[in-house]
Amino acid sequence: MPAPSPLDQETEFFRAARDEDILIIREKPHFTQQVNDLNNISAFGGFLDLVNQTSEVKAVVALGAPGKTGAQESVDFLRSVIESRREDYLLLRLFNLVNNFVMTLTGLDKLTVHADQGRVSLFHLGLSLAYDYRIVAEDAVFENAFADLGMVPKGGAGYFISRMLGTKKATEVLQWSRFTAEEALHLGLVDRLVPAADLEEEVLSLTRMHLKRPVSTLFGIRKLLKSDANELARSLALEDQIIQTRLNAPDFKASLAEYQSCRFLTGQGAEHPDPRKNHTQAS
Repeated sequence: MPAPSPLDQETEFFRAARDEDILIIREKPHFTQQVNDLNNISAFGGFLDLVNQTSEVKAVVALGAPGKTGAQESVDFLRSVIESRREDYLLLRLFNLVNNFVMTLTGLDKLTVHADQGRVSLFHLGLSLAYDYRIVAEDAVFENAFADLGMVPKGGAGYFISRMLGTKKATEVLQWSRFTAEEALHLGLVDRLVPAADLEEEVLSLTRMHLKRPVSTLFGIRKLLKSDANELARSLALEDQIIQTRLNAPDFKASLAEYQSCRFLTGQGAEHPDPRKNHTQAS
């Protein structure tokens, strides 16, 4: 009986298993529900380092956890942080873990594909942009609580979206409270929409198709066009400063309480003007 592969792992944060030369990572409910114990996220970063060192895997497919709560997830996390006695420690550790994850992912010597569904926060979208390809279910909705709270999202969304859409359009999109999967496809933030029931099958099919090509070409394009390591690191560090400054602002707790109250009353989000009403979307 063959020994179990070190790549076949299960933690409270993810479950990973190989399918021939593809490593499938199924994400579990996000660390916003584990804010006082970030060891699981740290373990995931270490796991990616292990993946990068093996020749057994040519592609990494990440499947987003179902049942996410989008903007509410972001709000719950922010509330947990500001109510914690270890706010500065938690934020510093979180920032380091997320930054290391994004930097490792963009330098991974593997084809990377991300799939998601349901209500997706801008944090999750930002992380997915570090992958080579993104597939989402047709009913997916991207929710941005950060914009309504006067913040920028963590996870590299600002860096990646500005490189994909240009500064002007990225500035507009990062202020949207929510947008649909179709809008994300129209903008080029995702590569394909599929029925939710077919998501995993389509992701694996796309991955196998791309593995038939020389992936070294993709890695070269990634380095040339998608991510400058030094500039990405600078942008991630600037995200940290901007978020920390906003969290420490005298009016932030009141803004967070008002946002939560509006969400409770409307069942959607705070009643802020939608910037899209004053801008023409990209054609």
